[in-house]
Order: sequence, then structure tokens, then C-alpha cells
Amino acid sequence: MNFTDSDDLAEAQPVTGKILITGGAGFVGTNLIAALGTRPIRVLVRDSRRAAKIARSNVEIVEGDVTQPETLRGAMDGIEAVIHLVAVISEEGRATFDTVIRQGTVNVVSEAKRAGVARFLQMSALGARNDPRFGYFEAKWQAEKAVEQSGLAWTIFRPSVIFGPGDEFINTLARLVKTAPIVPVVGNGRSRFQPVAVGEVAIAFVHALDHPECAGHIYELGGGNSYSYEAMLDVIAHQLGKPKPKVHIPVNLMKLVVKLSKPLPKALRPPVTDEQLRMLAIDNATESSATAELIGRKPLSLEDGIDYITAGKASKR
Repeated sequence: MNFTDSDDLAEAQPVTGKILITGGAGFVGTNLIAALGTRPIRVLVRDSRRAAKIARSNVEIVEGDVTQPETLRGAMDGIEAVIHLVAVISEEGRATFDTVIRQGTVNVVSEAKRAGVARFLQMSALGARNDPRFGYFEAKWQAEKAVEQSGLAWTIFRPSVIFGPGDEFINTLARLVKTAPIVPVVGNGRSRFQPVAVGEVAIAFVHALDHPECAGHIYELGGGNSYSYEAMLDVIAHQLGKPKPKVHIPVNLMKLVVKLSKPLPKALRPPVTDEQLRMLAIDNATESSATAELIGRKPLSLEDGIDYITAGKASKR
């Protein structure tokens, strides 16, 4: 956990007014809306027609695109706190790490300042760093800098991989274990992860809204246990009741497969991107997890919270 004592940081207060969430229709966002209960919420979405699942009497929907600052004008008027979740884990066309994560955050921060927003909570990622070899982590780090330098009362969260019904990472691995006769393990399988439950990430955000002393902090969020990538596959296989033999595939060979498969439809490509392959070189676990401190109890371990991958649920998005 890091902290800044910058004189430019606005004085924080508990949030009692309306909260705007970017990316509120996504995996983390829908869980966050549930955790916020009856609080007044405004959700920024690119297409309101696709946001029906988050409709509530206390949830207002507005359209806007974080990559197009002109569409954000007025979206934060009357807002006390912004929770910025929007990101991409892979690049497609104009939706790059830089345009969506870095510049998107710059745009949201700029509008938040114009609108007089009091608090700003940022979703970053465990592993964020100033290292252009890792485009995703570099963009997350640059986004953090934009938030830290905003003058707003900010809080930044860096979770490890987030699991829960509807996740992409664990569900993708579960589908692989279910369908593959031999489960491929890219590289040596020793990269470490500390999966954290989506509901606990949502509680951490709510805690920060209620506790002004969280302003100026960067919180790393991990679950109850850390695992090597290979051990994580074993946990998933055990939950599914499908122990499978595994085969290790060199990272460079998988990179070639990913490159050659790019022209194919998404459903026929390997469930991994170039960026994710590069990220396997970095452990995604932390010895400084603040999850227990923020949620008031020991966080869930992966094996205690993935019953959703059974009974066909792993295929749902």
C-alpha cells in the first residue's frame, strides 16, 4: 500500500451523494452496483440499449465514450464521486491500451475536475509499472499518474486477476480444462497469481467511499491464497472433477501460434493474446494485499469461490 502526502490532494469526506461509474455494465461494474445497494448511481455506457441488465430505480444511465472527451461533457455534473473502471485487456483496432486506458483516464479525470467531483476511485492492476515492454501495465501506470496528479482526492486499487460468475480469466481456463484432452501450460507454469473475488473488490471500493482516510492510497488487492499458474489449473480441474494431463508449451511457440491465428474468427483463436503471454513473465501476487483490511475479514481463496464454473456456468459471459 502506497500513500501520498501531496499538498495538492483535495481534502476527502465520506461520500453521501451521487456516484458515477464508468464501465458499470461490465463484470466488476455490475457487482459494484449490487454492493452499493440503494445509493444514487449514474452509469456511463457507450450504448444505453445494452445496459438493461443494470436498470434500477436508483441507477441512471448516460451515454458516453471515455475515448471521446466531447461525449463526457456534463456526464459528471452533480456527481460527488467517480469510480473509473473502463479498460481493455487486449487491443482491437482503435481500442488500444493507450487510447482506452491512459487517454481514457486522462479524459475522465479532466471532466471530473471540470464538474467539481470530490472523490475519484481508479481501477488499476497489480503489476502496473513504467515499462513499455508491457503495454497493458504501462498504460495502467500512466493512468495512475494522471489520477495522482489530478488534485482530486483519489484512491487507486490494484487487484490481481478477479474471479466470480461471468469472469473471463477463470471461466476461460475452466472451458479449456473441460474440453481439452490434454491441458496446455504455457511456459514453465510457475508464474504466481493471487485471484481475488469480484464481490470483495466491490466491497473494497465501497469501503473507500465511506472512509476518507483511504484518499491518497494505492491498495493492492489479492485473494486468500496465491498459486502458480499450473496449480491454478489444478484447482479448477479439481472443482470440475476433471483431472487432466498437462503439457508444457514454450512461450515462443505459443506466440507464433497466436500470431498465425490472428486472421481467424475469435472463437478459433487460442484463448490468450500476445500481451498476456508477455505478462506471464511477471508474478501477479502481492505480499502487501489490503483486501482483508478493507473488507474486514480474510478474503476468499480461489478453491472456496469457484463453484460457478460447474453445471455449465463456465460458458456464460
